Amino acid sequence: MGDLLNIALERLSTIQFENIDDKIKESHHVLIREYLRRVNVFLDNLEIDVDKYPIISISKALGKSIDSNIFKICPKLDKINNLYIRAICYCYLEISQLADEGVDEAIDYIDLYEPMIKFFERGGTFWIRQGELIVGKSAYPLRYWRSLDVSRNVISDDSLSEIDN
Repeated sequence: MGDLLNIALERLSTIQFENIDDKIKESHHVLIREYLRRVNVFLDNLEIDVDKYPIISISKALGKSIDSNIFKICPKLDKINNLYIRAICYCYLEISQLADEGVDEAIDYIDLYEPMIKFFERGGTFWIRQGELIVGKSAYPLRYWRSLDVSRNVISDDSLSEIDN
């Protein structure tokens, strides 16, 4: 395992997915918006056409194969009941492995999933229901997420803590 994959595994291993509650923080919305912005930039820059949910497998998007054992290195992910959260975590492992292997696009976009990983680390959870990404009582319609014009959000830990306080 490479350094980036080890870091990703360590971060995912420390997230308490089983203790996530419905307490919504303002930073959760900042992180969701930043994730949507980053996915849009990634897809636009690489001219990849995706019209489904903003949960993008980078290996599939780039047409790269990955070692299938990557899905076994963090057994705690198998216990996550939310299919979408589990998928994002696997995508984070994928991009880390591809970056470790020297895939330029993965290196260039290594921070693609950072907003979502921070979202989980800060106790965030979401659901997708009836075409909407639900965070607490807020809904992000997914039918037109590709056309959103989201400005860049600062997601440093200090900035996010300041938003929440």
